[in-house]
Amino acid sequence: MPTPVATITNLTATGDVIIGPGAIPNMVKGLPIACMGDAVAGPVCMTGVITMTTAINKLAKGRPTANIGSVVTGVGIPPLCLPVVTAVMVCPNVNEIV
Repeated sequence: MPTPVATITNLTATGDVIIGPGAIPNMVKGLPIACMGDAVAGPVCMTGVITMTTAINKLAKGRPTANIGSVVTGVGIPPLCLPVVTAVMVCPNVNEIV
């Protein structure tokens, strides 16, 4: 089933933000499309990346695009620095689906 495409500034389930770099020439509502390998940071995931997506056949700048449900893997806030796994959940780009 098609799901909305994620862009830079969209949030994960833990409130972390996709920060990029994204696919600059590919814009949705004025924001670059998020892709596998894009950085994520925020209150739970200090540093992380989008590591898996269901839109593997939709490419932007040669990388699979991220969408709702794309998996983010990273490291938590110090001092514990525990592994964090979350998913992209807030994608208000309902006009664009992948």
